[in-house]
Amino acid sequence: MNPDLTRVLVLFVATMFAGLAVLGWLREDAGLPREACRRARGLFFAKLDRKQRWSWLVRRRFEVRGSAGRRYTIAAYRPFNISTDDAVFCVQVNGRIPVYDKLLAQKLLIEADETLFLAHANMRTQSRIWETRAAAARAHHPALTIAS
Repeated sequence: MNPDLTRVLVLFVATMFAGLAVLGWLREDAGLPREACRRARGLFFAKLDRKQRWSWLVRRRFEVRGSAGRRYTIAAYRPFNISTDDAVFCVQVNGRIPVYDKLLAQKLLIEADETLFLAHANMRTQSRIWETRAAAARAHHPALTIAS
């Protein structure tokens, strides 16, 4: 196959996937007032430091340090968008609110009360350390325990 044609096809496919990703991002805010989304985005960026803001604009993720000192990476809002080196977490923010407000809520929860975050989050990990931390967090916040 012609190398130039191959490049064009690769570029076309990459553009299509990027477009679909943007549409998925916009769908989350569909039906919300534009002014609310604009204000949520402004508040979100105002609460990020310079390094976090740059990381978000370039990579669509940023690091946040929890109240206990652990580092987490928050990526674009979707299930299990919060990660560490050996675990991923999901904290769903309910309600018809702008995506940037949901991301900000996750950031503030981790920074303000990492134990509450661990007690509330769904987690996927192979590490016993995280399971132990989550169990201790749930014991510290027993009102969040889900009855079977």
